[in-house]
Amino acid sequence: MENDESVKQAWRVLSEKLLLDRWPWLRIHTEHVRLPNGHEIPDFYRIDMPDWTQVFALADDGTVAMIEHYKHGAGMLSLELPAGYMDDGESPEETARRELSEETGLEASDWCYLGRYFIDGNRGCGASHIFLARHAHQVSTPHLEDSEIITQRRLTLDDVRAAWLGGDIHNIGTAAAVGLALAVLEGDS
Repeated sequence: MENDESVKQAWRVLSEKLLLDRWPWLRIHTEHVRLPNGHEIPDFYRIDMPDWTQVFALADDGTVAMIEHYKHGAGMLSLELPAGYMDDGESPEETARRELSEETGLEASDWCYLGRYFIDGNRGCGASHIFLARHAHQVSTPHLEDSEIITQRRLTLDDVRAAWLGGDIHNIGTAAAVGLALAVLEGDS
């Protein structure tokens, strides 16, 4: 068994090769890495993707803004929070506000940053910045991109909790963000 200090040490990248560059969507690298215990992995694959934001937007009437849309990678309809990739130079909160407005037409007056979380610690794949936005209210119609075919949903907190616990939220990022927001809201009660 390794000592605790070697577990905390970063792997050393001995060489790296870019295999695919389709930024801003993704980059795929292969790396030759050496672990703190001396073991080497000559072909470790890493995927770079941009960070994104997710917004748990709660209106004063107790409903949560959610969207439902087809996700081609999973091949299914998915119930999710408003979300989107960060643009160059944008802060996480700027992205969250922009995505909430674009996908739902909502604005919120009370924003709480819940943190930055990675999806795949081995491969990378970007990270999600999660926000709880309270006092969400309609200010415009959504401004969707041509690739966004979205159905708007407004669910009560009880319905969101039931969907989350009942397995109706299939995207792990959304499931994590919903659980985190619900925990914060329950802690505020």
